[in-house]
Amino acid sequence: MSEFAYPLAGRAAMQRWASRIFTVSAILLFCVSPMALGVIGFNYDGAGGAMWQKLHPATYAAALAFALDVASKPAPAAFIRELPARFPGAALFFISWVLTIIYAVLVQHLPVTSLIETYFLALVALLVADDLGEETHRFLRRFIHVVLFANAIIAVIEFVTHWRLFPYVLSGEELTYDYRSTALLGHPLLNAGITGAYALCLFLGADQSLPPMARAVMIGVQILGLAAFGGRTSMLMCGLIMGGVLVKDFALILLGKRFDLGRLLAAMFFAPLVIGGVAYATYAGIFDDLIARFVDDNGSAEARVIMMRMFDAFDLTDLLLGPSPETVTSTQRSLGIAVAIENTWIALMFMYGIIMSSFFIIGLLALLWEIWRRSRRGATLLIVFFIVVISSAVGLASKTMKLNQFTFVMLFIFPREAKPSPARSGPRES
Repeated sequence: MSEFAYPLAGRAAMQRWASRIFTVSAILLFCVSPMALGVIGFNYDGAGGAMWQKLHPATYAAALAFALDVASKPAPAAFIRELPARFPGAALFFISWVLTIIYAVLVQHLPVTSLIETYFLALVALLVADDLGEETHRFLRRFIHVVLFANAIIAVIEFVTHWRLFPYVLSGEELTYDYRSTALLGHPLLNAGITGAYALCLFLGADQSLPPMARAVMIGVQILGLAAFGGRTSMLMCGLIMGGVLVKDFALILLGKRFDLGRLLAAMFFAPLVIGGVAYATYAGIFDDLIARFVDDNGSAEARVIMMRMFDAFDLTDLLLGPSPETVTSTQRSLGIAVAIENTWIALMFMYGIIMSSFFIIGLLALLWEIWRRSRRGATLLIVFFIVVISSAVGLASKTMKLNQFTFVMLFIFPREAKPSPARSGPRES
């Protein structure tokens, strides 16, 4: 063995282990929800407990995978220096993210686990995706298909039978009155956002290896899952985007555009089944709880209106620099906002102030742009869908895996090409 053979073999081994551990991180991300962690005694969301339990196991795995990926490079320091040029949007986000973490600790005295959990995995996935082999990309693509299909099936079963795979626990309290499914991913709104994004990916042509009939069935199952999760914004956005695309495509066909006969036959076969299934489910009363939530949302829409009155409770200095967390909490309670400010952007402003949160939001939009330019045509609609969904709830202003799971779906289900190449890490072709 030559002088340089072992180091080269060692680097190759580290890269293989980086890919394997990153795969484990993806499996943990989609299969182990905060509610599942609670069942096994992991104090992830509850008050108190050990600090290390406040981070998801997927986060630890992703950190190790990234460290091994960097260590596998011939010149790790040079590799790190090149990252801003390869990922300018992610670099801008990283700067704003780190500064916000520092501001949260030193000025606002807020816990930073939500900032780490909500964004770290998405950032790591962007940085290591180019280094994963074709086999890993193929496995992750198939895994996400399988796990989200299973997630929707479990959701429908939970919705119909009122049985749950894991107890629905929120802020340490089990909710037995909420009909919405939790399935594998946990919170119903998190489920709805990812299910809607995945359904749109399939609808917009992700993974061309899927047969048209299989694609139609998978989209139908995700739509049923959306109904079980009860995410009204996700359902409405999916309907608007799918309807708009169908109208546009139909108009183009009338103007002479060529079309895929297989997709047409699948649509002709599947559409009557969907219509019939929805009609039967409606007749059987399966959707009664969902329809009731559109009629009476337990004050959710009213809370979104009331939250605007919070701006009147603070002076300009507080709004610019960020009011104390205690004052924000007491103001919410006085206005009758029981759980949280149901808008990511406004919630961030009250947590970190308008100045810091504006800088952070610019970084976040840069991160979404980084995801967009590594995705295939149609990604703009998915980014719009994601922004609207997180704007309708506390979303990314709380500890959630929504952005992380959305990033994995975009990178491995809706990539610009089957396997991203470092040589083509620039903007996607139009």
